[in-house]
Amino acid sequence: MPRLPLAQRTVTYGSVGGTQAVDLMQYPPRGYRPLELRGRVGHGEARWKYAVEQLLTAGVYRGAGMAVRIIPAAGDQDAAHYVPIGYDEHGDPVEAATLEVPDDEFSPDGERYLRPGDTILVGAALGGRMLYGMPGRIVLRDEAENRVLYAVGTLPGNPLAGEESFLLEREADGGVWLTVRSFARPANPVLALAAPVLHSARRHFARRFLRTLSAPIPGAAPLPSQRAAIAASSAAELSNEPDASSAPSAPAIDSRDPRAGAAEGDDAQRS
Repeated sequence: MPRLPLAQRTVTYGSVGGTQAVDLMQYPPRGYRPLELRGRVGHGEARWKYAVEQLLTAGVYRGAGMAVRIIPAAGDQDAAHYVPIGYDEHGDPVEAATLEVPDDEFSPDGERYLRPGDTILVGAALGGRMLYGMPGRIVLRDEAENRVLYAVGTLPGNPLAGEESFLLEREADGGVWLTVRSFARPANPVLALAAPVLHSARRHFARRFLRTLSAPIPGAAPLPSQRAAIAASSAAELSNEPDASSAPSAPAIDSRDPRAGAAEGDDAQRS
């Protein structure tokens, strides 16, 4: 029997939308390891618009050093996503559950925003070509005035099985925060031998996602702290000596992995 095209395959886990569970860190789906990392990526209207655009166009992956390929949802049924029952403040149902098909939307630069049903492949690149694409499916997208969210579920061919979500929020003081949540396990028994490496990679890339959205905005004047980092980087390049201060200033991070060992204690820092 011929294999189905990637865009027609189903996700490799059962708890679709599980990254939105309030008790994910305490009670993840059985057999899966949870991870949550939250950090402040900037402040103000310009930072918010930049972060939203980077998030919804998959720029958050590209900024983390990955190559990206997107296969748009083929039809209305593929692009439809479930909108749950709406409740009022007393917990009484006021709106029926529906299936909605969003229209294609584009960034000011003309890049198409991700939407539910899209297939996305991300992976390391060499010479402009993707070496190994890890496939996923956009299973959830939700937007409000000060909140943007989407979640990606794994597809066959991904070394992990599980889900990862990105939640971008703008607080009352203008601060912009990104929360990365996931639950995952190795996709097969052979890969289970590499579980520590795979879970370490999850934490590593979650940090890089935060750094991507906190990087200087193209065309905007850098902040004083960013100017200092840029100057330090230039000085290090001239002397050909590595300088720890050459990296952009890291966002304030709160990382939580209840199974992380003592060696990871430096991850659990609240801003």
